[in-house]
Amino acid sequence: MKLFRPALAVFALAFHPLHADEIEDAISQALKHYKDGKLTEANASLQSAITRLNDKRGMSLSAVLPDQISGWKGGKVESTSLAALGGGNTVERTYRKDEKKATISVAADSKLLGQVSNFLANPALGGLLGIKQKKVGDLTAMVHPKEGLLQLAVSERFLVQVQGKKLGEDDLAELAGGVKVDVLKEMK
Repeated sequence: MKLFRPALAVFALAFHPLHADEIEDAISQALKHYKDGKLTEANASLQSAITRLNDKRGMSLSAVLPDQISGWKGGKVESTSLAALGGGNTVERTYRKDEKKATISVAADSKLLGQVSNFLANPALGGLLGIKQKKVGDLTAMVHPKEGLLQLAVSERFLVQVQGKKLGEDDLAELAGGVKVDVLKEMK
């Protein structure tokens, strides 16, 4: 019987996850602190859960930026939380081709996106500012030629930006066309 107990404990550990989900742990800890009246600790635990959730969401968002786009080689993907700006995430990747360099960023679920989307949808206002419209796949982008910037709203949730100061409209559109917009459209 004495030998049976340690064997049973090892068997139980084999079927018990050694590490639970960090986000669930942080939320559970926040709830425990809240019930104990420790509001500062509850707040810190919730902030930790939000940060981890944003990091996880940012990593899934990075799947829309491929390693290569028409000969442009992508560098490291960086993910940033936009919590300080009202929520959301952004991922960014720098691409290089010959002597050219561009950065593609994708912002998700930012409260600022609504304001930018309204601007992108108004070609008359853009025309006054020297901004042009350009088709990228089935979407319409706004190109700021003097700034070397292309902006594209996707599904009213995502803002794709391609920036390359010395790039022409065709290079900007080529890079924007390489973003996996179909993946963005399917994201929940």
